[in-house]
Amino acid sequence: MKKIYSIGDMHTVSAFRLCGVEGVVCDPHEAPARLEEIVGRRDAGIVLVTNELAENLHARIAEINRTMPDSVVVEIPGIDDTQGFRRSALEYIAEALGIGL
Repeated sequence: MKKIYSIGDMHTVSAFRLCGVEGVVCDPHEAPARLEEIVGRRDAGIVLVTNELAENLHARIAEINRTMPDSVVVEIPGIDDTQGFRRSALEYIAEALGIGL
């Protein structure tokens, strides 16, 4: 069974943990290694990465979404990111998959 994972700041990851989503707290320097670690797991279906951490990972995230059929990486707003909450979850997923809904 596939799982959802989150990568982000302590508050965002903690909020997702309350919903049963496993996560990794890290800083932007650690983000590339943590992303690779999680997408390397066989059970990683959806990987949520906060916008702050995804800033330097756009190319890698796009590559993962194009080439790894079992996983999708979705950039989400962090708990303190007020700008990101103007979009729906469907818009984030559609963007990650590169499709229009």
